[in-house]
Amino acid sequence: MKLPQLALVIILSTGTTFVTTRYVAEKHAPAQVVGQESSYARVMRTGTLRCGWLLYSNFFMHDPNTGAFSGIYYDLLEEMGRQLSLKIEWTEEASTTNAFTGLKAGRYDVICSPFTPTPGRAREVEFTVPTAFRPYYAYARIDDKRFDDDYKKINDPSVKMVAVEGEFAQTVVKEKFPQAQLLLLPTLTDYGQDELNVAMGKADIALAEPATAEGFMSMNPGKIRQVSGTSIHKVPATLLVPVGEEALKSLLNTTIETLQGAGVMQRIYEKYMGEPGHRYFLP
Repeated sequence: MKLPQLALVIILSTGTTFVTTRYVAEKHAPAQVVGQESSYARVMRTGTLRCGWLLYSNFFMHDPNTGAFSGIYYDLLEEMGRQLSLKIEWTEEASTTNAFTGLKAGRYDVICSPFTPTPGRAREVEFTVPTAFRPYYAYARIDDKRFDDDYKKINDPSVKMVAVEGEFAQTVVKEKFPQAQLLLLPTLTDYGQDELNVAMGKADIALAEPATAEGFMSMNPGKIRQVSGTSIHKVPATLLVPVGEEALKSLLNTTIETLQGAGVMQRIYEKYMGEPGHRYFLP
């Protein structure tokens, strides 16, 4: 082969390799790398952070009559917006079943309600640093004191525990109380149904965090009580961002850590929960 022909073959081969490599890279890269504006860039351009939210006692509440929002995460995100000079837009109510798809579809930039990191969820989203740590306690009927200061007694075939399928409490039951019976409630069960099943005598123990348990007990006095003892488990409460949005996650992480260091985070928790609020910040 003559030298000019050889050079032409090399050029064409190199060009083909470049095109193929670029195609493969673009096909598997996040959308914003290929050309779509990233969430971070859009937030900076518009000055607005769009939040998806889930109704959750004490954490996020919505008055249907006035349209007003309140709760720990409402106050928290509004304060984060002030710190960042960003407007917080409460874009859409989500649920545990569609929150991830809405985030991936770009209907909002962040899920602004507390989520526990799990390996399964990590395949779909990324997590910020924890805003706090959610303690889980055991709750029994008001007159049932069998398990006070002795959680080992819960791990017995004669004891029935209750948990919502797919929720973190189910994992804790399986890991720490494998001998106990487990009453599983459907995935979309409303918050507070665990405690209700205990109050009605359908189960002996529910695992819950103070935010939900205290809310249930205030509306249903004299039905259930917290079993005496330390927290059974603690899990981080985080915000969720789309996969690959490192700049946006860094922005939120810095702000969360600043508010934690200044004591703002704990004050917000205690504003809505009173004494139980400090439990979210104990070591």
